Amino acid sequence: MCSIFGAYALSSSGSKIDMGIVDRIRELAQDRGRDGGRVQSYEDGRIVLGNWRATPTPEIDKDFEYQPYDGIIHNGTIANDAELGGIAGEIDSQCLPRVVIRDATLEDFARSLEQIKGSYAIAAVAKSPSRGPTVFLGANYKPLYYAVHDGVLYFSSMERHLRPVFPWHIGIQKLPAYTCFDPSVTALASENKRFVKLKRRVTNKCLVIASAGLDSTVAATMKVREGKDVTLLHFQYGCKAEGPETKAIQRIAEDLGCKLIFRPLDYSGAQNSTLFTGEIGGAIEGAEYAIDWVPARNLLMMANACAYAEANGYDEIVLGANLEEGGAYPDNEEEFIHLLNQAFDYAVNEGHKVHISIPLGNLMKYEIVAKGVEFKAPLAETWSCYRGGEHHCGECGPCFMRKTAFERNGLTDPVFEATT
Repeated sequence: MCSIFGAYALSSSGSKIDMGIVDRIRELAQDRGRDGGRVQSYEDGRIVLGNWRATPTPEIDKDFEYQPYDGIIHNGTIANDAELGGIAGEIDSQCLPRVVIRDATLEDFARSLEQIKGSYAIAAVAKSPSRGPTVFLGANYKPLYYAVHDGVLYFSSMERHLRPVFPWHIGIQKLPAYTCFDPSVTALASENKRFVKLKRRVTNKCLVIASAGLDSTVAATMKVREGKDVTLLHFQYGCKAEGPETKAIQRIAEDLGCKLIFRPLDYSGAQNSTLFTGEIGGAIEGAEYAIDWVPARNLLMMANACAYAEANGYDEIVLGANLEEGGAYPDNEEEFIHLLNQAFDYAVNEGHKVHISIPLGNLMKYEIVAKGVEFKAPLAETWSCYRGGEHHCGECGPCFMRKTAFERNGLTDPVFEATT
């Protein structure tokens, strides 16, 4: 849409904005808008703000002043500017000085941003009650990055506007989505004074990606015991174990008293996995490496789950990813979930929140079994085997891992006890 950029000298003495750096950031930031490019300084040069604007087609014939507007720069679109005091003929951003609170606390600033309907990354010259001049930064899903160099905080809309400017050892941070930031607050202060989260829709409804296996069943049980309103979401994608998984997940849902939803997952043209062909790997090799890999399975599941969650009022998606399987499967690694959660902030509509939790993320299989016993999960109803049939084969990777996990707890796995 456009770029905002600027700088703030963190100390009134001993740090000074390098205008050569600002000019370089300004040059790089022009890739998101070719109009304007105005730069203005405030507070005796301690604060600098700038903006490049991408003027939309309906406004090309208008004659208007470019940002900053009274010490505020904005990237995004304000849909309710008329309600916020916008005047006919103005650009939507020009209403911001009338509604954004800058002479109080960061919490007050955040509350004032919640009036905005639309998208925004905002930098505003502010007067902190106890610390004097500062810059409040705030964003919903519009990006904003910053770096500190020689006592000055420099910021811009994209990381690529900053990375070429600073030495490799200078860290570049991203303002988390739906967050406000006051850089004048020392890093040693409490986080809720330095960062304030903007409000988003939150519910007690929890959507569990439930395969009918050990991990997702234990995770679902833990959420039920927490008092969450749990729904099990079971994907059917044509694997060899689909029949026994379908029967097992129905028993698990009944035992836990949860709503159950079946969703198809289209794998036509990508069925090269052993889970489709039936040539399943052996016990130890299957536990150590993703030889039974299904391309992008968790990514497809999570994208489908995110859409369902937003449409039906769930704010939490639970996955049974765990420490042990993170060693063999890339899409079970905790970092994958961390990156997906960042992406989910931009995958849902403004003001909505859908996040992934992995309650078993730091646990090994034997610890998951212990959790299942502790929370009275229906472990005897679970199905983990990659092969179809009436009983677990006892020879594939998942069978080997769960049998060993029960043994490490001094227990016999009930799914094998039933077949002996």
